[in-house]
Amino acid sequence: MQNGITLIALVVTIVVLLILAGVSINLVIGQNGIITKARDAKEATERAAVNDQIAMNSLYDELAGFLNGSNGGNGGGSYDPASEGVTIPAGFYYVGGTKDSGLVISDNSADENKYQGQTTVGTELQGNQFVWIPVDTIADYKRTAYSINVATGTTDSATNSEQIKFSDSVAYYFTEAMPEDEKISVETYHGFYIGRYEAGDAESTTSKTKRTRGASTTNTITLKKGQAPYNYVTKTQAQSLAEGMKAKQGYSAKTKLCSSYAWDTAIAFIQKTNSDYGDSSEEGNYKDTPDFSYKDITGANQTKSHNSDALIPTGQTTPVCNIYDMGGNCWELTTELYSYSRGSCTVRGGNYDCNYADTPAGSRSSSLGYAYDDISFRPTLFM
Repeated sequence: MQNGITLIALVVTIVVLLILAGVSINLVIGQNGIITKARDAKEATERAAVNDQIAMNSLYDELAGFLNGSNGGNGGGSYDPASEGVTIPAGFYYVGGTKDSGLVISDNSADENKYQGQTTVGTELQGNQFVWIPVDTIADYKRTAYSINVATGTTDSATNSEQIKFSDSVAYYFTEAMPEDEKISVETYHGFYIGRYEAGDAESTTSKTKRTRGASTTNTITLKKGQAPYNYVTKTQAQSLAEGMKAKQGYSAKTKLCSSYAWDTAIAFIQKTNSDYGDSSEEGNYKDTPDFSYKDITGANQTKSHNSDALIPTGQTTPVCNIYDMGGNCWELTTELYSYSRGSCTVRGGNYDCNYADTPAGSRSSSLGYAYDDISFRPTLFM
């Protein structure tokens, strides 16, 4: 009898310990456990810090506007971007355009209000220029398959994003996790800014020469018309240059290499004006583009003939929504990844040595990430 009682007591003790262990584990790693709550608290703290910085930036804008007799660089006058919910970052000035037509800002006060309220904004400006891309909800800030690329409907587990295949006949795919800082900024401001032009090289432009292989990757980025395209850069160099533009120019807003989310959302915005821009962007500099006149990097008048593969300075093809070069001239590096290890980088848009039907503005191509003459990049701006 004593042995029976001891065995029962042992079993009861083990059961109680198992129950207590289960409760303890659930308290630590369960849906509402300590680890989950700690993670939620961390995210809440980070979001609060971002919101505090946003509030500080807003206060700075208001103070700067008061001291300068303007509305924080918004320009005031008969057209105010704030009335359409567009925020101008501190240190930038409203140039012209509207929320629907492509609103342009510049980092040079000489450009302020030069095309106030006009749909088309000219290019004879002094500063680096960005264009506002409105985003109603974060669901609209998304990746999209254009041209021959194929949306698979399959989610990539590593990035929690859709696998977009190069084509039906290729097994490899493009993927990218949504950058958290972009998500927060877009949710807060309902939009972002994209470079009006592909990146230019200030020093090469001043010396009236194109970049060559081995050219310096410390030269200053410009986002203006008539610049030597900032080519011959690797993805790592392009990302560093784009992110470093903030410090080099003294911006309050964050500069980044364009993500697939920013690129595709910009294409979607442009397609409200030009419905096939993502799939057939003949407005760019392509090999099969009809003859057109342009100025080369020396300022001399030239004619780009049909079936010519000439690389031309920035901003000399037909703009859509006041944005240039997304369809043609150089392919542009982005932060998106490709699943093929030997070509894991992604370039977007068209190329001067291709036909516009083959590589339109929305197209994706893989790249080894090496420095080539036909690959450049484009910075974006987030508040």
